[in-house]
Amino acid sequence: MTRRVLAFVVGGVIGLALAGAATAQIQAEVAQLLRVEWTPLNEAWARPRLVGHVYNDSVYRVGSVRLRLQSLDASDQVVREDLAWIYVDVPARSRAYFSVQRPPAAQSFRVSVESFVLIARERVGETP
Repeated sequence: MTRRVLAFVVGGVIGLALAGAATAQIQAEVAQLLRVEWTPLNEAWARPRLVGHVYNDSVYRVGSVRLRLQSLDASDQVVREDLAWIYVDVPARSRAYFSVQRPPAAQSFRVSVESFVLIARERVGETP
């Protein structure tokens, strides 16, 4: 009886490890298919912002995207890094709008996806 329980527990642990590895691989593949297009926005009545879209070229819906905002000097060297959460739902093969506060004292920036939550695989007819 003890061997059966031990075999069941070991089998469950191995199964969970394999499922975790598969999810990590999918996450890495989807990360390569996310991109950001943005522009600075300066309006007299509001704080300076970076606005744009996160594009998702994968077959997975993603959400809770965190952006890495890198402030660059005149020689394109990073002088400051900030992280900004954009709580958007980005459907598969689609895009989502974002607007984040612009980091101070920089004239140029680099914006990229730092992390995201993988929500679900979508079939062709399920997304706009």
